[in-house]
This record gives sequence, C-alpha cells and structure tokens, in this order.
Amino acid sequence: MRHICLWTAVLFIAATTEAEQITPRISLNSGPVNQVVIRTSGGNIAVYGSDETNGISTVLLTHHRRDVVQAAQALIDAKAKVVAPVAEEALIAKPQEFWDAFTKKRYHDYQQQSTKILTRAINADRWVKEGDAFPIEGVTFRAIDTPGYTRGAVTYIAEIDGKKIAFTGDIIYGNGQIFDLYSFQDKIPEARIGAYHGYASRLSPLIASLRKVAAEKPDIIVPARGPVIRNPQQSIDKLIGRVQAIYKNYISTNALHWYFKEERMRIKGERVLGKGADIELMPYCTHKKSPDWVWENSTSRLIISEDGHGFLLDCGNQRVIDAIRKLMSSGLIKKVDGIFVTHTHDDHSNMVQAASEEFKCPIYSTVEYEDILEHPGKYHMPGLTHNVMPKVEGVKSGHMMKWREFELTFHFYPGQMFYHGGLFVRKKGERPIFFIGDSFAPSGIDDYCLLNRNLLHANGGFRYCLKMLRDIKEPFWLVNEHIPFVFNFSDKEMTYLETRYAERIRIISELVPWDHPNYAVDEQWAVCYPYGVTVNPGDTVDIKVRITNHSPIPRSYTVTPHLPGGAAKSHFGKPIELDPEKIGDWPMTFKAPTRPGNYVVTADIQSTNIDVRRWVEALITVE
Repeated sequence: MRHICLWTAVLFIAATTEAEQITPRISLNSGPVNQVVIRTSGGNIAVYGSDETNGISTVLLTHHRRDVVQAAQALIDAKAKVVAPVAEEALIAKPQEFWDAFTKKRYHDYQQQSTKILTRAINADRWVKEGDAFPIEGVTFRAIDTPGYTRGAVTYIAEIDGKKIAFTGDIIYGNGQIFDLYSFQDKIPEARIGAYHGYASRLSPLIASLRKVAAEKPDIIVPARGPVIRNPQQSIDKLIGRVQAIYKNYISTNALHWYFKEERMRIKGERVLGKGADIELMPYCTHKKSPDWVWENSTSRLIISEDGHGFLLDCGNQRVIDAIRKLMSSGLIKKVDGIFVTHTHDDHSNMVQAASEEFKCPIYSTVEYEDILEHPGKYHMPGLTHNVMPKVEGVKSGHMMKWREFELTFHFYPGQMFYHGGLFVRKKGERPIFFIGDSFAPSGIDDYCLLNRNLLHANGGFRYCLKMLRDIKEPFWLVNEHIPFVFNFSDKEMTYLETRYAERIRIISELVPWDHPNYAVDEQWAVCYPYGVTVNPGDTVDIKVRITNHSPIPRSYTVTPHLPGGAAKSHFGKPIELDPEKIGDWPMTFKAPTRPGNYVVTADIQSTNIDVRRWVEALITVE
C-alpha cells in the first residue's frame, strides 16, 4: 500500500489500489471524496460514501453539498439507509424547490452561498442534530453540530476498535488546512452586515466547531476529503491559527472600515479573533471634496464639460436619470454623450440601458466584461442585473478617447470584482481623476465578497490594480462612487496595502491544498457558459465548461457531464490542454428534455491531482 500526500502541491490524495486500514474494522479508499467502510458482524456502515454496495446497510452524510454527497449515490441507489443532518434537510430532501426558486433569484443575488446543491432528492431515514446518539449495527454514533463549511453540517463521533474517531466532513483538510475560502462567505447579524459583505464570516463558527471536536479528544479524524488526521489537536490548532491570521490581515486593509466604522469592524473581527483581540485598522487616507466638474448622485458620477455636455459613469437607479433630466431642463446640461459602466453590480448597472435609451447615447466598457453586460443570463455573479444592454461598445484596456476638453482612458480594472473597469480622466490644468468603481476606499481594499472573483496572481485582481496605481507617475485622485470625496494613497499607505496583501496571499497558500491560492478564492475557476438558458422541449442545447488554469504548470483537463433525466447526448468535447493562467472551453451539445421545467446539468472536472465531482452546473429551463 502506498499513501500519497504532497501537502501544498496537490489537491487530493491520489487514488490507491487497496484500502488504507485506519483501524482493524475501518478501511478508507481515498479519492475525490473519502470512502470509509466500517465492518461489523451485522452489516457494514459507510461514511461519506462507497463504490462498494454489497453488504453496506447505512451511509452517514455530514452535509448537503453535491460534490461530496455524490460519493454516496451508488449506495443510495442500492437502498442503503441514509443518516443526514436535519439542519440541511431542505437542501437534501427538496433540492428541486431550491432550483425552481433560484432560477429566478439568481439575479440581484446578495446571499453569496455556494450553489453546489444536489440535483436529486435524498430521503434520509434518520435526521440528526447536536446530542443525538444512535446505534447502527452495534456501533454507537453521536452527532455534534459543526457548522462552518456549510451552515448545518454535523460531525459523527464513534468508539471503534478502542479508538475515538471523528468523521468531520469538510471542516478540516489534513494538517491544518481547509478545502477553500469562498464557501465560508455569509452574513454577520450581530454587526448588521449582510452576506455580501461577510468575507468568510463562517470562519467564526468553523473555529467553534473545531474547538468542539478538539474537546472530544479524538484519536483520529477522518475528513470527507484529504488524508486521515492522526494528530487531531495539532492539526486543529494549526488551522485555527491560520484562519485567525487571515482574518486579522483582512481586517487591517478593509474598505468596510470607511462604510461601517470602527465599532462594527471590531464586532466583525472579534468573532474570529476572540474578545478583546487586537484589531488593526488602516487609518483613512487623504480625502477632499470632488472638483466642480464632477457631479455626484448615488453610485453615479457625471463628468461635465465647459460647454455643458456630460459623460456618465454608471446608473444604478431611476433617480439618477430623473436628476439628470432636471439638470437638462434647467440648462446646466445640454446632452449626455456616453455612459461608461465600471462594473456589473446592479447598484451601478441596473438602469444603464434605460439611461442610454433616455439620453440616446452609447454604452462603453472594456472588452473583458462587455459580454456579461450584453448577456447577463449567461453568468452567475453577485448582484448581477437582469437588465440586458444589447449593444455595448467594448474597447481594449488602455484605449484613449478625446472628449470635449477631456482625455478619457479606459482600463480593465479587476478590483472589487473580476468584471470591472476604471476610467482615467485628464483635464488640462486639473489633477487627473481615476474613477475606479468600487475597488478601493480611503480605508483600504473593497474585497469583502469572495464570490466576486478577486484573483491573487500578479496579473490579476488587486495586485494588478495596485501595480496600476504605482505605475501612474503623477499626482492623481481616486473616486469610488459610493464615497462623496476624491482620495489618494501616500507612498507609505501604498506600501502598507501591498505588504499586507502579499502576506494574505502567503497565508491563504498555506491554508488550502491547491497548487495556487486562486483556487481557494475563485469558485468559478471552472464554470458553465452559458450558466442559464431557456429552450423549447427537445431543443438542441450548447453549453461550454469554461476552465481557468490557475496552476503554475500546464494542465490537461477532462470533463465528464451529467445530463438530467430526459436529456439526450449529442456531442461531447475532448480533453483540453491549458498553459498557466489560460482559459479554455470544453463543449457539450445535447437535446433538452421534452417535459417543461427547470433542469440542472452538472459536470466533473479532472486533471493531474485534481478530481472534483459534480463541480459545475448549468440551469436549463424548458418552457
């Protein structure tokens, strides 16, 4: 037997040809999900799942996520009894209700929860919660609530072969790691912070769950993914330390300090760091009133020329349109010549098309997010508007346009979110202004939502944005449209932001088992495009699985789709080869079901040392 584990270089333990014997009666086959079988004289018990179905009477599930629960499907089909957490009953027993609602709710979504929800209902034979003790085939299990990776997960504790074993699901991976960071995004009610602004907020219940498991003093932890943990206390302490280090770092550069002020930031930080913890907050940088040629309203800005023409940045609501009408009726503005969309969040983009039609002017973006503005239904992102902008003039990053007495330079600026731009505006005799959407605030970085795809490599995300600021070799102002000031960072403040961000990347790299930290913060490294389609019964459907290779090495990716009942395969693609940081598409074509309803297509993604099952989904609505 050979047990392979390369801690920071690979994602999974490689598949083995024979089971690892944890105790005389417990065996484990490692893979995308650990398959644990407990042998008893009356019948065998599986935890998480097993390809072996003969003789297994019961399977224990720790949480609802389909990328893990899929390992139990063969047992469920073979009529094994199912034990599952009652707190996640709705997502396990009634997933179609979720999908029927989500087909509409996916626009303007600020819940920021993973959509790795089952596509087939599972009717558990026993629903369990904290304190439940139950015998199965002579083995007594206890359930303890261990939320974190999901909201309602449980851990099972059992004494087997003289050892106390904890089956912990996804709250820990190996020696002090977790599977990803984005799955912990959630609201913080005690700080009056919604899920969108709750950066990895379930790290707080994760720490409580880990301490609860530690208090049980298990001899062995068997997680849902990753190697068996034979030094539980050391691994738990290491994970808690890393989680707290990330959160302390995150708080120190947080834009929410400007919006929510110190009291709420302290509540937010102490949840993870502990009561009375040292909370470091970056002081506000220099800020002052905007110049007269910049008109402010809500999350929009209007650049006003000396001859009364305007150039609009963003339009999230009707009152912006109404206010500009008043400017025009009073003679302060003659005409709006164009609209630049800084990013796709609905508070900036919801009424852009309406404004374009009202003022009879073009809409501009950079090419990197032109498509999502024109076809929002093909994507799922936080706060995405449902309003289509059918004709956007996408320009290359760095494109310069002369407009009245101004020089406008359009930039791809993937700060607060991936689909984001900035407009550098120069007016003779004035200090230039870089309109950056929501990417920075006087207190730091606007990266409070992990589902926004804030990438961590040198050519993306905030590292790229900070470098762009560094490369501007003249004094300039920044504008965040939520803030009624212009502001700028000093050289010392820039160094602080750069240093802290580099530290965070290092800590995240240590926290997760992937070979690049981008996988920990980018759930959409693999995603279906289009994400949602509406078709007639039996129509041909074309979907691509779009993969970004975040790894530092070239990769070959194999995709295995899972079509819903009633769909018929037509054509599937071949494995795709991708160099580091490159994006590629794997195509599939199939016939839609003939019965009207909402359906979900899923797919597995496999590469060397990467094996994730039912990882991506596309929504198919048959009318």
